[in-house]
Amino acid sequence: MAGKRSILVWKVKLFAAFRIALAYAIVGCTALYSPPEVRKYVAYPSFSYMTATLIVWETTLGDTLCGTWHAFIGICLVAGASILSLWLVQLEHLNSILAAVFVALGTFVVAPLRFLPLLSKRIALCGLVLVYVGAAIEGPESGIVMRPLHIAASTALGAVASILAMLLPVPHLATLEVKNKCKSYVKNATRRMNLFMKAMITEESLEALELAAEAKTLGESAAKLMQNIQKCQDGVLWEVPHLRLTGCGYRQTSDSLKEVEVTLRGMEMAIAASRSQTPSDSIDQQVKDEMKAVAEQLTQKFAQIKTSLPFSAPTAPYQNQKNDAEKPLSLDIMQHLSMSFFLFCTKYLKREPSSALNKEDDHQKSLFLEDEKPGWGMRLKHWLPRRQDILLATKWSLSLGLAVFLGLTYNKNQGYWSGLAISISFATKRQATFSGANARAQGTALGSIYGILGYFVCHKFASLRLAFLLPWIIFTTFLRHSKSYGEAGGISAIIAAFVILGRVGYGKPSEFGIERMTEACIGLFCFLLVEVLLQPHRAATLSKKQVSLCFGMIKDFMEQFVAIKTTGLSQSHPPLEEAKRKMQKKTVALKEFIREARLEPNFWFKPFPSDNYALLLSAISRMVDLLSFTASATELLSEELKKAGVTWKDKTEQIYIDIKLFKTRICSSLKYLQEETSTKPSSADQKKQDAGTSSNDIETGSPQGSKRFSITSADEEELENIINTFLQHSRELMESRRVAENAENRNKVLLCFGCIGFCMRSLVSETKEVGQVVKELSRRENS
Repeated sequence: MAGKRSILVWKVKLFAAFRIALAYAIVGCTALYSPPEVRKYVAYPSFSYMTATLIVWETTLGDTLCGTWHAFIGICLVAGASILSLWLVQLEHLNSILAAVFVALGTFVVAPLRFLPLLSKRIALCGLVLVYVGAAIEGPESGIVMRPLHIAASTALGAVASILAMLLPVPHLATLEVKNKCKSYVKNATRRMNLFMKAMITEESLEALELAAEAKTLGESAAKLMQNIQKCQDGVLWEVPHLRLTGCGYRQTSDSLKEVEVTLRGMEMAIAASRSQTPSDSIDQQVKDEMKAVAEQLTQKFAQIKTSLPFSAPTAPYQNQKNDAEKPLSLDIMQHLSMSFFLFCTKYLKREPSSALNKEDDHQKSLFLEDEKPGWGMRLKHWLPRRQDILLATKWSLSLGLAVFLGLTYNKNQGYWSGLAISISFATKRQATFSGANARAQGTALGSIYGILGYFVCHKFASLRLAFLLPWIIFTTFLRHSKSYGEAGGISAIIAAFVILGRVGYGKPSEFGIERMTEACIGLFCFLLVEVLLQPHRAATLSKKQVSLCFGMIKDFMEQFVAIKTTGLSQSHPPLEEAKRKMQKKTVALKEFIREARLEPNFWFKPFPSDNYALLLSAISRMVDLLSFTASATELLSEELKKAGVTWKDKTEQIYIDIKLFKTRICSSLKYLQEETSTKPSSADQKKQDAGTSSNDIETGSPQGSKRFSITSADEEELENIINTFLQHSRELMESRRVAENAENRNKVLLCFGCIGFCMRSLVSETKEVGQVVKELSRRENS
C-alpha cells in the first residue's frame, strides 16, 4: 500500500513538474531565441516566469484559463492607470521617492477591491512595481506608453505559455480530474461504510477497534480527495461554460459528498460510543439483518452515483428496496442509543436528497430567500471595502512603498526585486508572517545558489541552461508541499533560479544573485516591520478568541434551534441552515489560526499549547456535527409525526420541555466557556474585581470561580436525568396508537428520537471534555 502511494505521489509531482517545465521552456525559448522584434516587446522575461508560476503551478486547463483572465484584468488595470499617472507627472520628474509614493498609492487603491480576484491583485501589484521603478531607473528613455506595453506583453507571454503547457501533449482537464476524484471518493466512502457496518455488528471488541482504525485511515485519504475536488471544481466552469447557464449539477454533487462525509463521521462517533455503552451481543438479530440489508442497498446506491458523477443526476432515480411488510425494529432507545443513531445515519445516507423537505417546506424556503434577496443597497455594501480591507490595503501599501524606496536607495539598477518579493506573495487573509518570510528568504537563497552553479556549469551553452533547470523544477514541486518551506518557499526558490538561468544580459550571475537576495531581504524586512507595527495580534491570541467565538456560535445555534421549535416540531427553517454554515466557517477559521500559531515564533511569549488547541478543535468540530444531526433529525421527525397525524398539543409538548431544560443547562456551561476563553474579562468578573470580592483557593492558588465553566458530577447527573426523561417521553409517543399502527413510520420516528438522544448525551460528554481542556489552558496561562 505504501509503495503504491509513493508511486502515485511521484507520478502526480512529475506530471506537474512537466507542465511547469513546458511553460518555462516556452517563455525561455521566446526570451532567448525569438526574433529581435518579439524580444523587444517581451522586455521582462522575469515577469513572464512569475506569471507562469502563479497560473500554471499544479492546476488544470480550466484553472489556467481562469488565471489567464484574472491576469488580463490585473495588467489592464495597471496599464491604464500607470499611463495616465506617468503622463501627469512627466518622467523627468520621477525619482525614488515619487516612485515609492505612486506604488504605495496604487497598492492602496487595488488591494481593498473586493470584486478583484487575488491573482489579479498580485499581477497588478507586480505591474505597479515594474512600471514606476523602471521609470525611476531609466527616466524619459523608457517612454510613457511603451513600458506598460512591454509589461503587458511579458504578462501575455507567461499566460499563453501556461495555456499551451496545459494543452500539450494531452489537455489536463478539470472536468476529468473532478470526475476521477469523485469516483475515488465514492469508492473510499463505500469501503468506510462497509467497515463501519462490520465494526457495529461484530461481537469482538478488538476486531471492532481494528476496523474503526482502518476506516479512520481511509477518512484521512477522503479528506484529501475532498480538498482536490473543491480545488478543481471552479475550473470546470471555464472548460464547460454552458454550466453557468444550464445549472451547476457538479456543485450539487460536491455538496452531497460533504453530506456523505458528515454522515460517515456520525457513524464513527456511534461506533466509538457503542464500545463503551452497549455490548454488541445484546442487539437483536433482526437489527443485524436490517443493517446488512441497508449495507447492500447503500453499496448499490454508491455504485449508481459513481457512474453519474460529477455533472448529472443518475439516469434513473434510486429506488429503496422495501419489504412487503416492514417489521417494527426491536430496539429500545433507552438501551441501544448508539445503535439507533448509527441506523439513523444509514437511513439518512440512503434517502433521496429531495425527501428531506416536502413541497410546503420548499415553498417556505423560497419565500424566505425571496425576502432575504439583497437589493441594490445591500449589493453596493457588499462591493464596498470593509474595515479589514482598508487595514489590509494600508499594510501592503506601506510595505511596498517602503520596500521600493529602500530598494532603489540601496541599488538603483536592481530596485525591482525588493517590491516584487512582496507583491508576488500578496494575500487577502492572515498568514504566518515570520515563518512565511523565512521560507521566502530561504527559497530565494536556495534558488539563487542553484542558478549561479548552473550558470558556471553550462554558461557556454544557453540551451543546456534550461535543461539544467529540470531537476530543480521537480525538487521545488516537492519543496512546495513541505512543512518547512510551503508554497511561499517553493515559488521563491523556482523563480530565483529561473531569473538567473532563463535570461541574458544582466551581468555576472554571482553579483546579480547576491544583489537580488539582498533586495528580496529588504522587501521582506519592510513587510515584517509593517506587519508587526500595524497588526500586533499574535495568532495564539486570535486562536483563543476564535475558540470563544465558536462557543458563542454553538450556544446561539442551540438557542435559535429551540426557539424555532416553540410552536412545535415544525418544518425546516432556512435560518438554521445559515447558522450551520456560520458554525462551519468559524471552525475552519479556528483551524487556520491554530495552524498559523504553530508556525509563529514564541519570542518572549509562552509556547503555544498546540496539543490543547488540537483537542479543542476536534471537540468543537464534533459538537458542530452533532448539532447538524440534531437539526436534520428534528426536520425528519416533524415530517413523520405530521404523516401520523400527531399535532403539537397532543404529545410533543413535554418533549419540547425536556429539550428546553437540556438547552438551558448546556448553554449556561457554553456561556462560561465563552467567557473563560474570551480575551476580554466578562462583566461579572470585572464587577468582582472592582468590588474586591475575588478570593483565592488556598490549596490550588486559583480563583474560586475558575471552575464554574466545568460540568460537575452533579450537573452531569442532572443532564443524564433530563436525557432519560426525554427518551422515556419519546418512547411513550412511539407507543401511541397513531404512531405504532404503521411499522415503517414508527421505525423512522424511533431512529429520529434515537439520533436526538444520542446527540444530547454526546454533547454533554463533549462539553465536559472541552471544560477540562479550557481549565488546563487557564492553568498553563496563569503558571
